[in-house]
Amino acid sequence: MGYAELIHQRLQTLPSDKQAEVYDFVEFLALRSQSALVPDDDQRKKNVMALLASARNAWPKMSDESIHQMAGNLRAGWDSRGWESAR
Repeated sequence: MGYAELIHQRLQTLPSDKQAEVYDFVEFLALRSQSALVPDDDQRKKNVMALLASARNAWPKMSDESIHQMAGNLRAGWDSRGWESAR
């Protein structure tokens, strides 16, 4: 008997609200496994641009220089920990 059959049998014994939780968890795992794939260069650029736009909207009163300074400070703090650079 495979995992799908085992899960299905066990799922049938749960109340409907718990079945919904199991479904939500399965959806979470499916989304997480898709995001674990290495994106191509175009997708990576789109992701970076979306993150930058999100940061811009999160701090609308900050100047671009302030955001760059904050990012530089975060990077310097990370690098000063002695861990290998992600480059």
